[in-house]
Amino acid sequence: MDMPFEVDPQRYQRTGDYVYARDPKLRFDQRRLARVVGVVAFGLPIVLGLGGVLLGDFREALSGYYYEELVLGDIFVGSLVLIASLLLAYRGWTPHVAQLATFAGVAALLVALVPMEGWVTGCEALDALGQCETETRLYPQIGYWVHAGSAGALFAVLAFFCFFVFTRVPAHRAHEPLSRAKRMRNAIYRVSGTVIVVSTLAIAAGDLLVGDAWRGNNLTFWMEALALGAFGTSWMVQGRAVPQQLRDPEDQADAAEVQRQKASD
Repeated sequence: MDMPFEVDPQRYQRTGDYVYARDPKLRFDQRRLARVVGVVAFGLPIVLGLGGVLLGDFREALSGYYYEELVLGDIFVGSLVLIASLLLAYRGWTPHVAQLATFAGVAALLVALVPMEGWVTGCEALDALGQCETETRLYPQIGYWVHAGSAGALFAVLAFFCFFVFTRVPAHRAHEPLSRAKRMRNAIYRVSGTVIVVSTLAIAAGDLLVGDAWRGNNLTFWMEALALGAFGTSWMVQGRAVPQQLRDPEDQADAAEVQRQKASD
């Protein structure tokens, strides 16, 4: 099987027969799609965090909002399903980029559809206020491993995008000095990838090494928020949600061609 992971200097080069790399409008649409992915990922922890503060129930982790009332649970699941759908639709500029995005999309979908502690099926006991104190859950162990494993796989692929996919240099420019715009974008990608890796490792180790202090300060939530913020930033930059100074001439040419086609329709 042809694996989509490329790490050599000539990684992820365009091929002439790939329509998403050849057509200016499709290139423009792919950037716009990446931009939407980034905005949703960046905004998700902000919305959930603010909602948790307003409700007086700030959760230890993003997944803690899965069954939250007043639409926060719907926002959590719906946003992840939207991110998954957009990643599944993302075709990039080579088939390997499309395969990586598809893998990330499937992982995001599993995170959205499989709750961390299994599916709530009922309530065993109520507290003094008449609210559920002890829930009954279906397949809690399976839920934990599928949810946590899928989240880890998702962040691993997103970090790979930052380090190896978005930083690729076109073959016809391999022997030229990188433009200032490309250097700055690559710096943002690498910082974003580093934040994703460090945050993910901190989530994996924090609860085991720090224990109650980690949970008491909701540090899993903050590390997940950092990782999603870095994910969102890198994809917004890839989608060219940046000042003109960080865009390539081809980006502007594609946008101009799309406007020309709209005007002629």
